[in-house]
Amino acid sequence: DGTAIGKRRPQVETTIYLVDKPGAAQSVICVGHPTIPHRNPDYYALSLLNYVFGGSPVSRLFMNLRQDKGYSYGYYSTIDWLIGPSVLLAGGAVETAVTKESVIETLKEFSDIRGGRPVTKDEFDAARDGIFKGFPSQFETLGQLVSQLGNLALFGLPDDYYSNYVAKLEAVTLDEVRRIGAERIDDGHLIVLVVGDRGGIEPGLKELGLPI
Repeated sequence: DGTAIGKRRPQVETTIYLVDKPGAAQSVICVGHPTIPHRNPDYYALSLLNYVFGGSPVSRLFMNLRQDKGYSYGYYSTIDWLIGPSVLLAGGAVETAVTKESVIETLKEFSDIRGGRPVTKDEFDAARDGIFKGFPSQFETLGQLVSQLGNLALFGLPDDYYSNYVAKLEAVTLDEVRRIGAERIDDGHLIVLVVGDRGGIEPGLKELGLPI
């Protein structure tokens, strides 16, 4: 059920993987770790947590790195839901000159959503409202319908999954979302992928004191 993911893989400390792209005007950052499978009971609470974390233009990551800092045109998080362990990813493209600062802010947001700055009631309500309003638009075209039906087969979901989806989300409480943050966000064992001009960004990344 995904509860032992941390035990199945080596617990390597947060590490930066730097891919050199000489002359790049921007750096692309992707930070994440494995998480629960789609059919885990915590799926709904983690979906709500991700919406607050980086799943929308009013999320923490976007508001921090795009609105407040101006480091990026778009900075989000997503969960690539899979049959086995899924993957939580956060990041975006940033200006080369602020690569180090962007990594710092991303790591800080992981720490905050885990419990350093727990999800607030306003954030929780906005996340539920945003997901509810966006739900019908996932079934507007024939292609979307085929995709959603395909998910039922792919993940072995019950035929009434979509009929009960909103009710399942409504049943999630703020305390559950905060618990999920503490239990499912692994901010001490993150994979930090940075693609950019090594000559311009490596000195700053070394200042973070993380293995590269």
